[in-house]
Amino acid sequence: MKDLKFSLHLNDENRTVFQMFSPDVEGYILGRSDSQNSPPPDIDLASFNARELGVSRRHAAIVRFREDLHLIDLDSVNGTYINGRKIGPDVPHQLSDGDQIMLGDLVLLLTREG
Repeated sequence: MKDLKFSLHLNDENRTVFQMFSPDVEGYILGRSDSQNSPPPDIDLASFNARELGVSRRHAAIVRFREDLHLIDLDSVNGTYINGRKIGPDVPHQLSDGDQIMLGDLVLLLTREG
């Protein structure tokens, strides 16, 4: 799979949260930083009211798995959803352009660029 560019947007505002290329090996950790724990996640959602919306410090990961982009819940407290369906922890779930991702009550939209 060649590098593909993706963006995460806040669903209700269409504001870009993060732009990324499909990860090679390790992927990106989504979560929220706080003053007592380090290091921060790769995609820090703290400035988007993540704590109030139930996002864990290390909530989920976006990884390349079997040549496709996948989302893995990292045993979060308030759950991870793709298009309204809750996903179980530690299992990769394939993502597609236009998917809605919910981390707790924070809603994001995944779009493919170009």
